[in-house]
Amino acid sequence: MKKIKNIFNETAYHYVSESGLNTYLIHRPGFKQSSAVYGTPFGALNLSQTINGETQVEHKSGLAHFLEHKLFEDDAVDVLSLFAQIGASGNAFTSYDQTMYYFNHNGPIAEPLKLLINFVSQFDISTVSVEKEKGIIVEEIKMYEQMPDMNLLMETYRNVFHNYPFIYDIAGTEESVNATTLEDLEEAYRLNYADHRMVLVIVSGESLEDIKDIVDEACKDHSKEDLNVQDVYPEEPTVVKHAHREIKGDITTPKMSYAFKFKYGQGNRLRDEFLLKIILEMNFSELNPEYQTLLDSGIFTNAFGFDVDLRDDLGVIYFFNESNEFEKFIVAIDTMMAQLNLDELLFTQLKKRYYGEMIFSLSNISRIGITFARAHFDGINYYDYLEMVNELTYEDLDSVRSYFSDVSKTSLLMTPF
Repeated sequence: MKKIKNIFNETAYHYVSESGLNTYLIHRPGFKQSSAVYGTPFGALNLSQTINGETQVEHKSGLAHFLEHKLFEDDAVDVLSLFAQIGASGNAFTSYDQTMYYFNHNGPIAEPLKLLINFVSQFDISTVSVEKEKGIIVEEIKMYEQMPDMNLLMETYRNVFHNYPFIYDIAGTEESVNATTLEDLEEAYRLNYADHRMVLVIVSGESLEDIKDIVDEACKDHSKEDLNVQDVYPEEPTVVKHAHREIKGDITTPKMSYAFKFKYGQGNRLRDEFLLKIILEMNFSELNPEYQTLLDSGIFTNAFGFDVDLRDDLGVIYFFNESNEFEKFIVAIDTMMAQLNLDELLFTQLKKRYYGEMIFSLSNISRIGITFARAHFDGINYYDYLEMVNELTYEDLDSVRSYFSDVSKTSLLMTPF
């Protein structure tokens, strides 16, 4: 095992099992609580993949989510009940970029860790259970469609993107779910659930050698088929698909979004996202007196929020709001985006705040595993990410300012039925 050097007094190790599984052990001596996360970089966006640079496979939308359902709901037994029987809390989720399976436990780690590794490592799904699951997932999709905020987000994505898989819900569509076959799930599993593609993060106070022995024993019979699987994304124009649309929703006050799409170069994505969010926080929060004025006038409300997402060659800045002042909302965003205020004192204040929150998160045993796994899939050690944030300077903001100027805009207005 290789010790991971860091400035946070964390005792952490990394090693690769014989099956190719990247394993991180975060040692917390004296802690009785433990957690583990077993994840794959297969999420809702990974719809097209090549195998060994040759064969291209097209997955149905929602397939990663469907597969998560079926692995966590074993045909023979309820996995949640198995975790509960040993006093552990197990769960799973599918995001746009990953699928994660995890547990938290206040007792010895051996049983829940073996259970986690074993159920994720076994594809034991029948055609009958696939057909049964379709109705459950379709109802889940319909439930999300009835949620105004979720609907606003999805329709905003469909305003922004022409082809990029954000236009599909994480759970897919009713059509894609009903068309999913056992063979689809089996192929997706074969390509994305091999240990060399996955990561296991364990947080525990127990003996590191004992934990390593448990992992090695549980993984000894895992397939060592080392396929080179690469994700392929469709070409996506820099301009938005729709400049403006209006939709209806089961709401009382109009909801709205305004998005800015731009071309993104091959920079340090995590660093640049952080810097862009700092700039937005300086301007679109209580740190800016103009923001408070807009709140007082009802143009912005407590529902106001923003986000940034950078991908390989494009980026999007999102603004969301709920008010009766749609036109004024658009004008206010345009005005503030054209006159962004950068302040060194605010930068230092915000960086220290975010950095402190991230340091504090290291004490959250149930959260650190997922955070560490996500960082692994982003190609960085989470401790190194924290150090990178700490080393950012006010001058670094200049490297991302240009992304606010050359943009393609789209607005969406949701009004009551």
